[in-house]
Amino acid sequence: MKVAAVIVTRNRHESLIDCINSLLNASTAPAEIIVVDNASEDNTPTIIADRFPSIHLITLSKNLGPAGGGEVGQRYAYEKGFDAVWMMDDDAKAGHETLTKLLEVFDEIKEEIANNPILSPVACRDKELTHPFYNVLRYNKVVGIPRRVDEKEYKNRYFEVNMVPMCGMFIPRKVFEISGFVRGDFFGWYDDTEFVLRAQKNGFKVFAVTEARIYHAIVRSTKKIFGRNFTFIKGNPDRLYYGTRNNIIAQREFLPWFNFYFLFLPVFIVRRGVSIIFFYENKGAFLKHMFKGVGAALKEIWK
Repeated sequence: MKVAAVIVTRNRHESLIDCINSLLNASTAPAEIIVVDNASEDNTPTIIADRFPSIHLITLSKNLGPAGGGEVGQRYAYEKGFDAVWMMDDDAKAGHETLTKLLEVFDEIKEEIANNPILSPVACRDKELTHPFYNVLRYNKVVGIPRRVDEKEYKNRYFEVNMVPMCGMFIPRKVFEISGFVRGDFFGWYDDTEFVLRAQKNGFKVFAVTEARIYHAIVRSTKKIFGRNFTFIKGNPDRLYYGTRNNIIAQREFLPWFNFYFLFLPVFIVRRGVSIIFFYENKGAFLKHMFKGVGAALKEIWK
């Protein structure tokens, strides 16, 4: 199976080099590594071209965000005839046998289901790959709110889910043929949710592969509330604009209109607003970007 790894990057050439090395030194390496540079200002294209001349480098003149860069990379790999695309973030590193384990499970279950499966490795918070984020999820088709998979399921070799992150996602060619590419106009955040839900709407299934692991240095804070762990964004409030806008647009696409307007939307806005008020720093900026995202989403839906 001819697999292309697509890495979207911007201004992080040091972590990008570590990511590339983890792929090149794996027991099963991708047939080609495609780096999409989102108009970096730190000389990333020159550094990568000099250090890894065999890598295909796509340099964009404008920052299209993780989703926009991802769409460019996916389309390029598809046009070049690759059998599958393996998406990676520039601040992630693959375990030595990650792609090997993904391919083993793919070969095992592809004949059992109607369409080729989308697969996801398990993202870990430590370089030893022992502490998962548990960020593969199950989507509630009534209210549109995801829930975490029970940790006990991680003892299985693989298990079915319906929401996985774009980082590490293994996407067979057939998905692009039938369901299309990631939505570049999302810029970033919830582009993976929309992509996976759309693929499932078109008949594809999604599985997490527990023996396939990656390290991903996600900058978020976690708090335990009423016995449950909740994750909160740290850093740039701009991300909350895209996260709010894109989530609402995606949910409107997949939920019945009544469920969307009377169940998902009020619950989502209240939950996010309350979490910002009680748990976020720089509350004013985050609330501003949240409501800006709500307005942009509704404007897009109603136009």
